[in-house]
Amino acid sequence: MMMKKTNKLMSSSFLVSLSHFITGITCCPPASFQFHSHFLLFSTNKSNPNPKPHFPTHANLQQLLLEKSKTGFDKLDDALAVFDKMLHRKPLPSVFQFAQLLAALVKMKRYSVAVSVFKDMCVKGIHVDIVTFNTAINCFCHLNRVDYAFSLLAGTIKRGFHPDVVTYNTLIRGLISQDDPAEAQLLFTNLIRFKVIQPDVVTYNTIINGLCKRAHACTAVTLFRYMEKKGCKPNTVTYSTLIDCLCKLRLVDQALGLLHEMTKKGITPDVITYSSLIQGLCDFNRWQDVNQLLSEMNTRNISPDVHTFSILIDAYGKEGMINDAEDVIEFMIQSGQHPDVVTYNALMDGYCLRGEVDKALAVLETTMKRRGIVPDTLSYTILINGYCKKRKVDRAVDLFQQLPREGLTPTIETYNTILQGYFLMGRHVEARKFFKEKMMLNKALTLNNYTCSILLNGLCQNHFVVEALSFFDTMLSAGLIPNICIYGTLIDGLSKNGHLEKARSLFDNLPLKGLRPNVKTYTMMIQAYCHDGLFDEAKELFVSMEANDCFPNDVTYNVLIRGCFHNKKYKEAGVLIHEMRAHGFSSDASTASMFLDGLESKEQDPALLALQKEFLP
Repeated sequence: MMMKKTNKLMSSSFLVSLSHFITGITCCPPASFQFHSHFLLFSTNKSNPNPKPHFPTHANLQQLLLEKSKTGFDKLDDALAVFDKMLHRKPLPSVFQFAQLLAALVKMKRYSVAVSVFKDMCVKGIHVDIVTFNTAINCFCHLNRVDYAFSLLAGTIKRGFHPDVVTYNTLIRGLISQDDPAEAQLLFTNLIRFKVIQPDVVTYNTIINGLCKRAHACTAVTLFRYMEKKGCKPNTVTYSTLIDCLCKLRLVDQALGLLHEMTKKGITPDVITYSSLIQGLCDFNRWQDVNQLLSEMNTRNISPDVHTFSILIDAYGKEGMINDAEDVIEFMIQSGQHPDVVTYNALMDGYCLRGEVDKALAVLETTMKRRGIVPDTLSYTILINGYCKKRKVDRAVDLFQQLPREGLTPTIETYNTILQGYFLMGRHVEARKFFKEKMMLNKALTLNNYTCSILLNGLCQNHFVVEALSFFDTMLSAGLIPNICIYGTLIDGLSKNGHLEKARSLFDNLPLKGLRPNVKTYTMMIQAYCHDGLFDEAKELFVSMEANDCFPNDVTYNVLIRGCFHNKKYKEAGVLIHEMRAHGFSSDASTASMFLDGLESKEQDPALLALQKEFLP
């Protein structure tokens, strides 16, 4: 009966893997899996290849395995030597002790070796149980071979064992880690449907975590409520996972509601729970609520960790509150916490945002070195970006060239920063050379949409439109799929360089590419039409925005109002101004300046004069 139920749980893709079983050894992993065939060669005595093994006492072996199952062995050879000695014991140690050895290998993250040991246990006829099967299944999942894990599941059933909730939790987690949440949810649904197991809190947490990682908060909360309805009590992990997801989706008040709910139910939040909420509140500059949470943590004797402090330092830095960020670091040190590279990267970024790049450099070269903290690639990228924004590209390039000497590899973000810095300085020759020689020829580097956007924008701004179009075609041929920002950059560049028809063609063909114009793209085209005197086309496009579920913003309104002024459509400008004000937007400096220029002209249009109250106090 159990076998029938399990077959219903597995899709055809997993059933195919059952054919890998070796006849007569149903618990062995598929033969195609590459094991460490050398792991039984433990002897270090070359003069005597078959030394008499030294057996630890039973009590010593028990104590050793108990300790190492929690911490792992210091060296792999030590673990394998213990396994060799266990095989020579008469009688053989219990399956529980072999399971402890496997647990030690898992602690060491030596998953393939653990699978090899499990296989050898099977071959040598050592009794195995559901715990050792679960360990092997877990190892296959960590090795991203969930298909083999499901084959092993069938092996447990063929051996007469009953897979338990741990078995299925492991498989669900394996499917999610291999980015197959649909299969994980199907397995979970069928486990409940066919009443194979009673899902526990770990089962629910695993599925909820998978949903949250893909930002499916609504489904995750629905499952959370279903879990409670079925009598499975959520724990701190459940709430923390949901709270983190809601905060990342900027639903901070809902997350705070869950915090209140969990404390009311007697479930204690931990530092992870509070850190997620603090991050969410910092994103909205809700400092009073942040202070309240920090006070609440103190009341509950929950100490902020390095991650919590780094969140605060990053938030203060982004708001220009660099003194507060420094105070947090000082408080960390006084509290016995050790700032790490993430902490100092956040501080450096704060200095760079204030334009104080030399102070950021001092953090890297003095403070971090004094504390024995090794900068990473991000540390240098922050500095490189800071110097580029200060228009000190040569200093940025010096730091870029320093990376390999420090044993660090620049990322695509580092390269993008240098490329953008060259264009910012108007040094387009060096920018193009850097791109062709350092980026295009670097096979280890994967160009992304941001790279393309920087290059297209830089080329168009320097009037190399033909080269921009050529690169765009090369990008398409290489298989990179441009996003709406790429098309927007090119549309804007083409229209500003006298290629309105090409810009219009790209814009009109966006739906064929599976893309929807956003407000920025619409505004670019409206501005292009207005600039070329095609005011009717601009108005028509403006009207079509709402029909396509894209609503104009303040920039869109101001662009079209200036188009009205340019074409002396003052009454239409008045209608648009009232409409803009109704949406909570206001005229910008360029629009007001254009209006004042109109008043100073010799022509005194009554409709223009009627707009004075909109601009003049």
